[in-house]
Amino acid sequence: MNEQHAHNLEQEYPSIELAYPIAVASYDVAARRLDTIDGRLQTIMAFIVTVSVAVPSTAGGRGVHFRSLWFYAALFLFIASIGLGTYARLIGKLRVLKPSHLFQDWLGDPLWDFKKDMIYFAGQDFDANISLVNSKWRCSVAITILFVLEAICLSVWILADPL
Repeated sequence: MNEQHAHNLEQEYPSIELAYPIAVASYDVAARRLDTIDGRLQTIMAFIVTVSVAVPSTAGGRGVHFRSLWFYAALFLFIASIGLGTYARLIGKLRVLKPSHLFQDWLGDPLWDFKKDMIYFAGQDFDANISLVNSKWRCSVAITILFVLEAICLSVWILADPL
């Protein structure tokens, strides 16, 4: 019966041998994408902090007054962008295959069942991981927009202040 089951799976899923290595490699692809977007978030946040600290300190040295709605708006946008960036870096976790799960639940499976199930679960994990990457990417876009608005507010604050 075991050989018949394997033969049926081979007939039903003739490309399982081709799909299996791709499914296994999908974990690495998702991990690299998540590392990339986390790196971008960290870079964007570092740039925002650098500019947001440098501009007011330079403007203060030139005698620009800090009691301005434009400055307060820029400060609010700075806090919002850093808060969103921190949230984006902390949310979610990479879904990976746990070796203990393999040991406990899969080692007794026939080869074709194992490969078929591995492809299915790798696909489920990949979808969840890419959803996480996309969420972080949307946050990075929102952070960038908040920073542009902050830069506009800082510019108006400095240019509108009578020296």
